Amino acid sequence: METVEELNLTEILTALQDFMTRDGAISTEQRSFYQTFRQHLNTHEGVFRLEDIERLLAAAKTEVPEISEEEFVDMGEAILTRYRVKNADAINERIRLAAEEEARKRALAEAERAAREEEERLRAEEEERLRLEEEARLRAEEEARQAEEAERLRLEEEERQRQAEEAERLRLEEEARLRAEEEARLAEEARLAEEARQAEEAERLRLEEEERQRQAEEARLAEEARLAEEARLAEEARLAEEARLAEEARLAEEARLAEEARLAEEARLQAELEAEAAAKQAYWEAQENLPGDEAKIVPDLPSNAEALATEHASKSSLLPKIIVGAVLVVVLGILVAMLL
Repeated sequence: METVEELNLTEILTALQDFMTRDGAISTEQRSFYQTFRQHLNTHEGVFRLEDIERLLAAAKTEVPEISEEEFVDMGEAILTRYRVKNADAINERIRLAAEEEARKRALAEAERAAREEEERLRAEEEERLRLEEEARLRAEEEARQAEEAERLRLEEEERQRQAEEAERLRLEEEARLRAEEEARLAEEARLAEEARQAEEAERLRLEEEERQRQAEEARLAEEARLAEEARLAEEARLAEEARLAEEARLAEEARLAEEARLAEEARLQAELEAEAAAKQAYWEAQENLPGDEAKIVPDLPSNAEALATEHASKSSLLPKIIVGAVLVVVLGILVAMLL
């Protein structure tokens, strides 16, 4: 048998809060009533039975008369609904047991009524039999006193009386038979009606259980679908993030290699320029050391000096373009990952 669970303090106050906030805001009267009712709950000892909750609600209503009667009834119904939801199985079990007990009591009462009627019928028949026997005895004494003279009348009377008694007996037996048949018919109708009611109640409970299981299964499938979708989106986000990070790493590596190449080329060009400058400096020093007015021959600049300077300037201007392109590719990769 299902055990009825009483509501605790948190469940009672939660049910009341849900009712008060159903429209989005709590009125001043509701807030005052809630605080007063909570104080009464805090002073209560033991479990909160339904009669305890009703008593405490009534006490709070007395202290906060601003609450309308309709709203007060609705608050009580909200708490009672929480109690019904919590004890749905136990309440249904109690209803079923109460119905079975009521049916048993009705059957027992019907059997006792039938037994009393049968006892009364037998007692009536016995009294009738004793009355008839007494009448017959008195009649026999009277007839005995009249002996010969009344012999013929006595015999006729006895025959008439016998027939009357037989008719009466048959009538009583027929009435008893009809009464027993009617009682049996009524008892059978009551039994069939009770069986039909119980079958209907069992069918209702079965349908309710099937509906509850169906809703539970639908909720489970919906939850599984939601979790699967979340897992799929998470996996896609992870893959997109890995692709974005890989692309950023590749572009960063390309930018690093390009920077290293630029620096190496600049170093090479700088070394060539320094070598040419040193050669020119040595030449001019040698010219200054020539004796007299010996003509000083000014050599031409190295044939590749202008080309080296142009190449150096071209590569220096190309590097910022490479870096800007790499940054644009990284930004585009991030935007694509966010769209996926």
